Amino acid sequence: MSTKKTIEKLETDKILFFLPIIIVIGVCIYLGLDLKRASEVINNTFAFVTGTFSWFYQFFTFACLVICLYMIFGKYSALKFGEGQPEFSTFSWLSMIFTAALGGSLVLWATIEPFYYLIGPPFGVKPYTTEAYRWATAYPLFHWGFTGNSMYCALGVAFGYMFWVRKKDVNRASSACAMLLGDKIANNWIGKVIDILLILSIIGGIATTLGLATPLASELIVSVFGIHRSMAMDVSLIIFWIIIISLCVYSGLHKGIKLISNVRMWLIFAVLTYVFIVGPKVFILNNFCEGLGNMMNDFFKMSFYTEPFDNKSFNGFPQWWTIFYWAWWASYASQMGIYFARISKGRTVREFCIAILTATGLGVWIFFAVFGNYTLHTFIHERLPQLADTLNNLGNASAVVQVWSTLPLPKVFLFAMLLMTLLATITLINGTAYTLAILSTKRITGEQEPAGWNRISWAVVLGILALVLMAIGGLKAVQTSSVLVSLPMLFIFIIIFIGFFKVIKEDDWGNFQRNAAKTKKSTTDVDTVEKSYSQSV
Repeated sequence: MSTKKTIEKLETDKILFFLPIIIVIGVCIYLGLDLKRASEVINNTFAFVTGTFSWFYQFFTFACLVICLYMIFGKYSALKFGEGQPEFSTFSWLSMIFTAALGGSLVLWATIEPFYYLIGPPFGVKPYTTEAYRWATAYPLFHWGFTGNSMYCALGVAFGYMFWVRKKDVNRASSACAMLLGDKIANNWIGKVIDILLILSIIGGIATTLGLATPLASELIVSVFGIHRSMAMDVSLIIFWIIIISLCVYSGLHKGIKLISNVRMWLIFAVLTYVFIVGPKVFILNNFCEGLGNMMNDFFKMSFYTEPFDNKSFNGFPQWWTIFYWAWWASYASQMGIYFARISKGRTVREFCIAILTATGLGVWIFFAVFGNYTLHTFIHERLPQLADTLNNLGNASAVVQVWSTLPLPKVFLFAMLLMTLLATITLINGTAYTLAILSTKRITGEQEPAGWNRISWAVVLGILALVLMAIGGLKAVQTSSVLVSLPMLFIFIIIFIGFFKVIKEDDWGNFQRNAAKTKKSTTDVDTVEKSYSQSV
């Protein structure tokens, strides 16, 4: 009987499993059959979404930041997610939040993004000028700072309330939307549409990351081992990652994935320390300090910049960069919000918001301070005068490897970066495939795991999509995958926020939590009395 029950709980939701896969494979076939047409479709789609909805993305992300500030300073700030002491120590909790932001593509962006802004600065500034350097150090801190993380934070508060106060087991966006739409609507076809959009959003976000990480790994292999770069190498890399994940899934090697994650973290901190020690330390510290000041001084200007006069086609700096980043963050926002809420039992709302806004941002800023300023220093001192040509003609992966090759002991460093990229991508695909498998499984509990074939299926689909985007070529192809799928998610997030504020007002959060605690205490006292009476009899 128990076996049958377990099988029923692990039943795959056929609609949430097959329909997104059919959509993704259909898109891959359509784009893959004619790469020239695919490039035109990608360019037109990117221009339409970012140009038409620039204002919407800017207003939405800033509104998320306002929600977070209200939660830090407003009347709900001292309330807790659940009763009792925190589940994790403060150090462990902050470490989990900190490391969640350290994705596989972070070191790539930290190295080359400031240079992108130097050669193509915002606000009509001329490239390579002092003003361009100013924006090159400020904008990365803006894009990877408080605003993007505020999406994770604001959604995390809503999910945390559902998890720990209302005691709802929320794994899907439809469950959170029930706060406004009601359980009946959220559980019918509307709920299915919401969850399908969530799955497609996650797929689009991870495809962007894979589309950046795979060429980087290939370039590192070329530099370390002298092997000729080819599409076959990219295909082989993705197949390698999927095989490793398949072995871990079917062999139950959870310790293996944990070991890979730990090794990756040690490598990240090792290379960060190495670049700082052998690099221009004073320049790094001074430039980071000035970049931080410039970002804070122009924060509102950057938060609402859409360039309506200088670029009438709405396909300029803010669309290419800022809107892309907000879309990329939005594609991950649900799963990150759920993750942060899950690990924050016993924390106050103020603690939660401050930790998400600062721990993740500070962790990423350290990498931009070290790697980004090393790139700028190297270019300023004419050690890489051809860097702009490399970036424009060969892509960001080649440019990044070129920068890293200027460090002492380049072969050793590049090998370490190759190992880190490979391990980071394994954990990334595994974690995302695991999340997608949970979303496409019916009635799964916290103690159970989705079927192994389910996880592997998602890993294969992610690999296929990443390969198609790379075959189309260019940064815009991988950017578009995030931009396109994130737009409908913004409307779903708005439903979640409206429902959240409606529910906490109706519940009177503070009284609701105190009454729940009193009820629990009363029940415990009754049980104690009954137990004592039965023992005396």
